[in-house]
Amino acid sequence: MCSKCSNKAKRWWSLGISVGICVIAIALGVSWPFIIEKEVEKQFVFTPGTQLYDNWLNPPIDTLLELYLWNWTNTEDYRGDNYKPHLEQLGPYTFREKKERVDLKWDDDEDTLTFYQRRIWHFEPEMSKGDLENDMVVTINPILLTIGFMIQDSPYQDFIDSILNLNPQFVDNPFYNVRVKDILFDGYDDVLLANLIKLLEENEGLAGLFELPPFDKFGWFYGRNESETYDGNFTIARGTSNFQDLGILKLWNAVNQTEFYRDECGAVHGTTGELWPPFQDRMLSNVTVFSSDICSAMTLEYDGGSRVHGIAGLKWKGNERVFNNGNNYTETECQCTAPKEQCPVLKSGAMDVSRCKMGAPATVSYPHFYLADDSYLAEVEGLKPEEEEHKFIMILEPHTGIPLQVKAQLQVNLDVKEYGLTLLKDIPEVMLPVLWFRQTAQLNEELASDLKNGKKMFNIVHGKELFSDNLSRCGSLYVVVCCGLRSQRVCVIRRRVKSGHRTNAIAVEAQCFEDNRSTEAVVPLGVKANSYQAALRIRRQIRFGTARSNVSSLS
Repeated sequence: MCSKCSNKAKRWWSLGISVGICVIAIALGVSWPFIIEKEVEKQFVFTPGTQLYDNWLNPPIDTLLELYLWNWTNTEDYRGDNYKPHLEQLGPYTFREKKERVDLKWDDDEDTLTFYQRRIWHFEPEMSKGDLENDMVVTINPILLTIGFMIQDSPYQDFIDSILNLNPQFVDNPFYNVRVKDILFDGYDDVLLANLIKLLEENEGLAGLFELPPFDKFGWFYGRNESETYDGNFTIARGTSNFQDLGILKLWNAVNQTEFYRDECGAVHGTTGELWPPFQDRMLSNVTVFSSDICSAMTLEYDGGSRVHGIAGLKWKGNERVFNNGNNYTETECQCTAPKEQCPVLKSGAMDVSRCKMGAPATVSYPHFYLADDSYLAEVEGLKPEEEEHKFIMILEPHTGIPLQVKAQLQVNLDVKEYGLTLLKDIPEVMLPVLWFRQTAQLNEELASDLKNGKKMFNIVHGKELFSDNLSRCGSLYVVVCCGLRSQRVCVIRRRVKSGHRTNAIAVEAQCFEDNRSTEAVVPLGVKANSYQAALRIRRQIRFGTARSNVSSLS
C-alpha cells in the first residue's frame, strides 16, 4: 500500500483489499464443495478395473464370524415345579470369513448389477475359546419343535403325534446332545428328519403342512459354507446416473417386496452393508441395512462420531425399534406375522422369522436379549445383557461411505411350547436362546493408512480437509479485516505466521494510518468470535492510546 497516499486513499485501498479477500473466500467456500463432489464422483465409478469395484468384488477388510452356543445344563429336571432352563454360553468359535461375488449380470439400461455371493469360513482355533471337534452342547430338538409348530391346530396333528409315539426310534426325548462342530457347519444325521422327509414324499396330503427341508442333516450353518445361492440373489444400483444411489439394493431374489412380512417390513431397501453412497455426513439420520438372514431390513440409529485407526467416522447403532413388533412403535407392527387383528403376538425385543426359516418357530433378537422385554430374561437363567458387549454398530467414513468398522450381532431363539405333541408335554414355555453370532469387520491398517494419508482414491477426502482448514483461516482473517474497517480510524490488519511452526493460531497486527500506533494479538485459528474480539480490542487500544504488544488472551 502506498505510504504517500492520503488517509482517504488509504481507507479506500483497505476497503478494496478487504472486499476482495471476502469475495475470494466466499467464492471458494461456495464452489469448493461442488468441486469436491465432482472429483469424488469420478473416483466412485463402479465398473470393472476401478479400485472401488475391485474392493467390493474381493473385500480387503478383515471379517470374522464369532459363534456362541447356549448349552442347556439342567434338562433332567425340566418337569419340576418353578423350573427355569439354565443356560451356559459356549464359545466363541471364531471363523475367518471371505466373501466372493459370483454370476455377475450387468444391466446398463437399469444401471444395476445382479449377483450371488459366496461366503467361505475357515476356523481359527487360536482366536477361539473351546474345542470345535470335541465340545458337546445340549439343546432343544429343533426338528421336533418345528414339526409341532407346523401341525398345531391342523387335522393331522393327532396323526403325526401318534406316529412319533409309536416310533421311539425316530425320537425319544425333546433334547439333543451333539458335537459343536456338527450343530454348526457339518450337520448331524437326524433320524427324525430323515423319516419326516420320507413321510412327506409318500403322503401328498401332508405336503401342504410342511416345507420340505432341502437337506438330510441339520446344522445351524449346514450347507452355507461356500454356497453360492444360500444368501439369495441381489440386485444393486451402480450409481452411474446418480452416484447417491451407489450400492442401494433394488431387488432380492428378483422382487422388491418379500412374502415374509407385510408392508414396509417386507420391502427390499437399504444396502447390503458393504457398499455405501459417499457423503454420508449430509444424512446424519438413520441408515438401513438389508439382511438376508432375517429376510428384512434393519434401520440403524445415528449415534454420533467415532474414530477407527485415527480416522474420523460416523456411527450408527441398532436400537429398540428394530425388533419392537408394534408394541411401542406403530411402524413396526408389520413385523408381526399373525393376522393383523391379533398383533402384536410377541413382546418387544424378539422378531418372528419363522416364515424366513422354513417354518421353524424361530425369532431373532440382540444377544442376551439386550434391549428386549424383561420377561424374556425372567424365563431363563444365565444371560447377562451388556450394552458395550452386545449392541449392533456400524461406523462409516463420512465422505467416501467406506465402512471403517462393523459389529453386527444377533441371537437366534426358539419359541418353545408343547404344540400338542406328547413328547413336548410339560416342556417349559420359554423363548429359548440357542445361539448368537458376532460378525466383525474393520478396515485394515494398510487401507487406513491410505485413507489417512490421502493416497490412491482417497486423496480427495484429505484434500477437502486441508482446504477446510485453510478456508477457516481465511475466514478468521477477513472477519478481522472487515471488523477493523468499521472504525473511523482505518487500520490494516496483517496475519503473521512464525516460521518453523505449524500454526494453530494466527498473529494479527494492526497498523493505524493516522497516528502510526500498532498492536498485536494472537487469535486461535477458525474461531471467528475471537477474531472479532481481537479487532475490537485492537481498535479500542489504539483509540485510547493503550496499545501493547503480544496480547495472548482475548477471551
